[in-house]
Amino acid sequence: MAYPFPRFASAPQTPQYLKGIESPSSARCRGLDKPRPHATRWIIAFIGALAVFGTLWLSLFNHFEGRQDCGIASTDIYVPPITRHSTDAKHTLYCPNRATLLEAMSGGGRHGFDTPYYPVGCHFRWYSTSEICMILDRFDAVVFLGDETLQHVYSAFNMLLRENIALGALRQWDMKESERETCRCANQLTRPECLAYSVTDSLSVRLNDAGSRHNSPYYCDRTPHLFIPIDRSPAPEDLHTTFSSILTRELDSYKPIPVIHSLSLATSLSWPTATSSMDEWVTLADISQKNVPFLWVGPNAAGHLKPPSQILSQGNNALWHYTIEMAKEAESRALDALGMYNLTLQAGSWDGSFYGQKVVLVQAMMIINWLSRLEST
Repeated sequence: MAYPFPRFASAPQTPQYLKGIESPSSARCRGLDKPRPHATRWIIAFIGALAVFGTLWLSLFNHFEGRQDCGIASTDIYVPPITRHSTDAKHTLYCPNRATLLEAMSGGGRHGFDTPYYPVGCHFRWYSTSEICMILDRFDAVVFLGDETLQHVYSAFNMLLRENIALGALRQWDMKESERETCRCANQLTRPECLAYSVTDSLSVRLNDAGSRHNSPYYCDRTPHLFIPIDRSPAPEDLHTTFSSILTRELDSYKPIPVIHSLSLATSLSWPTATSSMDEWVTLADISQKNVPFLWVGPNAAGHLKPPSQILSQGNNALWHYTIEMAKEAESRALDALGMYNLTLQAGSWDGSFYGQKVVLVQAMMIINWLSRLEST
């Protein structure tokens, strides 16, 4: 496992920004503090590449439901790697393996508040929906296991697979017309009355969406996926049963069943509860004798609107230490770990704890990148 967050500032209280993007030491590592004879030409090439990418992104994103209503532009959430020299091969700019990918995604940063997030050292990919389907075809199932923070990421996962950023996280067939209007776009994640309709498994969409006048099917639905909500350890026995049934559904299959696991704000950042939860679910996976790779996902950073009463227990100092220590605990259990602290540190949050579509779509794509690097057997 890559040890994440190697480029954090050492003092998390002020301002907790990483060294990976804007610090002088980072500039020296990349040689950006030295004048380059062809700097002007590089800038022109960069701008041209952005223009090309914008056209490409629009062609990929243009068919998504909500593309005009939700106000999410391509360059708000992702900027591809840019070659500095004509001799550079673009594929070499992407992370070469899973360990460097996790480190790059965990340790990146932003060039200003709410600007696009840049990984550090190498880049992750933004996959098209058809490419995501090919990645998912390599697995028997995909399980998201966590609290409300991870559920929002699973919601974005559904938006991508349903090609619907307006209502793709919701059970549209159960909603009234007025609710569908109220819950569009960002409201899918921010309003309690909308969250009540969140999709929690692919089977429900497959069984119910086709018969709805407001249908939004998956682009592909060959690989089942679901979200299992947990807020404690040990979790209720019925959740164990659900988890075990997924692992044993295809006894003769050799395909892995990846598990994305997270637990943070629901337990008030309890370290013992997190480690107990890791052991709990890994033990259940081992009993199944299936190939079950785990990804531990760290918590978001605290936003500016975090209530003062929560600053000590759930502020950035507590979140930073929880992130680092739980990544170490995951590593000691041979689990992969992905940090979300840097990604959310300079992003806008509506309540100080949770983030909107621009953030969760990137989080979902990061998880898809992790899935893409897993072995198929």
